[in-house]
Amino acid sequence: MEPHLPKNQPGARRVDDQRVISGIIHMLKCGGRWADCPSEYGPSKTVYNGWNRWSRRGIWTGILVALTEEGWLAETGQIDSSYVEAPRFAGGAKGGRGPMPLGARRGPNDRKRPVQYDERRYKDRWRVETMFCRLKDFRRVATRYDKLARNFLSAVSLAAAVAFWL
Repeated sequence: MEPHLPKNQPGARRVDDQRVISGIIHMLKCGGRWADCPSEYGPSKTVYNGWNRWSRRGIWTGILVALTEEGWLAETGQIDSSYVEAPRFAGGAKGGRGPMPLGARRGPNDRKRPVQYDERRYKDRWRVETMFCRLKDFRRVATRYDKLARNFLSAVSLAAAVAFWL
């Protein structure tokens, strides 16, 4: 990550970037207010300003692009909605209303044309589904707390980078 972070910034002396980035990742995971960032990551305003400033400059998406240039994500991406799946946390809470229908589920015999099994495409599809599953572990991404689209894109980019490469 370090080669992608800005250097020689004007203004006050820089704080430890690693500590600020750890605070940003913590806030992505827990999804709380930036003001509630634990003090071991530094002042919450410093953590938020680092997040917002680097998001504005496209640092987070640049890191994801740099990590995926040689990987499978640059080759292909596909999402197939041939069935409806519940997320991992959809088991229901204690005392809930019970099971709820999730929608029509199509089986393999319900296709208009048969699909041939391709091991490479199957593995690529599994990677895409795994990526969405891992992104849901980051509460700030799963619930889209950010107001700005660029900050949300940055949150998705950083969460993907953390989930798969770091």
